[in-house]
Amino acid sequence: MRSIERFELRTLIGQGSMGQVWQSWDTQLKRPAAVKIINPERLVEQSNSISPEIVAARFCREAELGARFIHPGLPMLYDAELNGSPNDLYMVWELIVGQNLAQILAAEGGRLPINQALSFAAQIADTLACIHEDPVIHRDLKPSNVMITEAWKTKLLDFGVAAIYGSDYPRLTQDGQLLGTVAYMAPEQFTDRGLIVPQTDIYALGCLLYEMLTGQPPFTGEPASVMDAHRTRTPTPARELRPDIPPDVDDLLLNMLAKDAADRPASADLIAERLVPHTTLPASADNRGGQADAPAAIPAAAAQLSATIRIAQAQALFDAGHFGEALPVYNTLSAEPTAADANPRQKAECRAKAAFCHLRLGNLQQALTEYTALAGELIQDAPPEDHLLLEVRSRVGLLQAASNRPEEALATFAAIYSLLTQHLGHDDPLTTEVRTVFNRLNRLGGIFPKPTSAPVQQAAT
Repeated sequence: MRSIERFELRTLIGQGSMGQVWQSWDTQLKRPAAVKIINPERLVEQSNSISPEIVAARFCREAELGARFIHPGLPMLYDAELNGSPNDLYMVWELIVGQNLAQILAAEGGRLPINQALSFAAQIADTLACIHEDPVIHRDLKPSNVMITEAWKTKLLDFGVAAIYGSDYPRLTQDGQLLGTVAYMAPEQFTDRGLIVPQTDIYALGCLLYEMLTGQPPFTGEPASVMDAHRTRTPTPARELRPDIPPDVDDLLLNMLAKDAADRPASADLIAERLVPHTTLPASADNRGGQADAPAAIPAAAAQLSATIRIAQAQALFDAGHFGEALPVYNTLSAEPTAADANPRQKAECRAKAAFCHLRLGNLQQALTEYTALAGELIQDAPPEDHLLLEVRSRVGLLQAASNRPEEALATFAAIYSLLTQHLGHDDPLTTEVRTVFNRLNRLGGIFPKPTSAPVQQAAT
């Protein structure tokens, strides 16, 4: 029997392209555990797609996330070894006794009783609301990543491809790389450098709920056709396939499956609140109850600190990716008349940071509104090459593209792209992001005339 440190690896209970999970025994504490290691086949595989170093980095990131959250819908991380070669890394998790949702769906013939499906979806939504507060985007919500315990409670597994924001977390995704499972992926995940926000998980939850209710995901078939359907087709309303589904649940489901992220529910909390009345699931004990665009106010004592200190506090939260905590600080700073009188530029920077917080929290329309208003004010006083103005105008264009307003986005990009390359540089991350989306819109039709096969006639000389 193989052992790692004090853990006996007894039975292989889960395996994917990245990792293996073993039912194990802790010989020191005398308790069962689930030990996750990197799949040895992945480490020896000769592949140009993902290097062992990237696999190891994702593995370590998953462990860090496991330690970050405490929620009844997530398993507990007991221990981890994150140093050494990829062969030496492991995580020790709470062993969940039960079956995954894919196994339960198979046993039930593909679909579940309505109240049970809605109960599972409400629990998963509550768990997503917890991780989205950071925000962390799971990016691979599917039946096999949801465990159902013997008490019929859900546990969300596998953060191996989660999207995490903040300077402490470098990007581990290569351009053009698809992360997730096609049947449950949101339309934005198929675009070049698509904008990944909490509503990306909400779309996946909609796919999952649709399957639990109807017996199949919204779109099926070959991967290429499913990808195209996510982008272009409206799914058959679930109520047409199962008439006893409550009408308001059917409406909610179609909203969750909206093509544009901005048209989906603003937060997973709202989904849980809409579903709970249809189930016996009690409301979340922590009573977060807040929409993503209504963060808690900062404590009164904190508001008495100087603006300089609060800006530094907000910047630290912002850099770590804690946008939900940084947002109310930036909102307060940008609304204070004294701060504006003392330093108008400081207020503008706080407003830009607040708008970016809204963007990362999934409040796309609010972010676009705030960025647009700020751009209109800055353009009156700042020169066109001003770095803050360029950033704000770039975000306006990116959000216009994400909100399915391609003509407006193209006009915005056309006005600023040469300024970005000249003053920020061709390889600056913001320039690169704008260029990627600009080119994608151009390939989809754009505003430029298409070349024709007709010969070009030269003028007589």
